[in-house]
Amino acid sequence: MNNRRTFLKKSAVAALALSVPSFPTSICSAKITSNFPLKSKKINSAMIAWYSQTGNTARHGKLMAKVLGARGVKVTFAELKDVNIDGINTHQLLIVGSPVFYYDTPKYVKRWMAGLPKINGMAVASYVTFGGPEGNQHNAACSIIEGLVEKGGVPIAINAFMNMGTYPPVWSGRKVKEHTWNTRHLPDAGTYQRVRDYSKYIVSQEEEGQSREFAKSMNMREFSTVFGPIWWTKRSVDQHHIVKHKCIECGTCADKCPVEAIDLADFSIDRELCELCFGCLNNCPAQAVYMEYKGQQLVGYLDFMKAHNLKVSLPRELER
Repeated sequence: MNNRRTFLKKSAVAALALSVPSFPTSICSAKITSNFPLKSKKINSAMIAWYSQTGNTARHGKLMAKVLGARGVKVTFAELKDVNIDGINTHQLLIVGSPVFYYDTPKYVKRWMAGLPKINGMAVASYVTFGGPEGNQHNAACSIIEGLVEKGGVPIAINAFMNMGTYPPVWSGRKVKEHTWNTRHLPDAGTYQRVRDYSKYIVSQEEEGQSREFAKSMNMREFSTVFGPIWWTKRSVDQHHIVKHKCIECGTCADKCPVEAIDLADFSIDRELCELCFGCLNNCPAQAVYMEYKGQQLVGYLDFMKAHNLKVSLPRELER
């Protein structure tokens, strides 16, 4: 039966591939540019907002805040869900960061940007974190800029910073994927220096009044986002639930869930609502979130790091 199912799945994928017309390796999409001039070349106040699941994106955002603060900029920084969007126009600069999910900017981040008020003329920049080796990170950073430009923002910079991948299937089998293991040292001192340099570059771009144009690269990974990669991946998730007797009711899983699919009142997970970000599994301190992917029990990020005695280094500005 399993062989027959495998055959049918492969046949369906092959049929889909044959039905899709020939697609170039990489072409450029329409340019992302603003119709508004920068409203200010002087940065007195900036907002840095991020969506972060395992801490990499948040860490870079906090480091940026330190760098900008050292240059005399008053910086407000927070997770997206904690940002007061009503006061966002008090700033001259908005920086938004996010991990790359399924070769794209997470839907949650896109929804957050869609809910912003108009920010006509405000300088905007983006950054993404990714596990690679090629996670469509340029396009994901462009997607953030695109969302901010739709609200009237003026694009001045994008960047991407690599870390060890945090997608549980890559380390939950009998052997950790080679690329994941080879990048276990990331982010490192070099990564943090790039974050510092990027922060300074953003300031210089705004002070010089330099608006920029960006364009997505229409590659196969970008093309794959059209076919609902989350939906397809969820088809391979056999189990996803909270183990009640292990749960310490700390609320971490519910806090990390961007779509409020977790209800600790009855220890339930709405699997239809779930966007498969793995935030609950990766951050549970009690191994109380159980997931199976293609018949293999998944191990969360915290447990993987502990099992292999791995620790994420901190930039000196964030060390206590």
